[in-house]
Amino acid sequence: MKHAIRFAVGVLSLTLGPVAPVHAYIDPGTGSMLLQVIGAGIAGAIFYFRELRIRILALFGRRRAESGEADGEPPSDDAPR
Repeated sequence: MKHAIRFAVGVLSLTLGPVAPVHAYIDPGTGSMLLQVIGAGIAGAIFYFRELRIRILALFGRRRAESGEADGEPPSDDAPR
């Protein structure tokens, strides 16, 4: 972990250290679109990995089927709704 932090600091210092003036412009519409894309990617990754973790845990865990729903059995007529 300590090596990874040193590596990240080194990479950041090399990329941000020798900064020269740049004459570039990103209009507000493009900037907000980039922020939305980044936010959507982060949110999608969070939900994807949550679902992946749940499926992996279900694969290795011993969970019992809940009230006949998992085994394809329809609920009985006298069951409360």
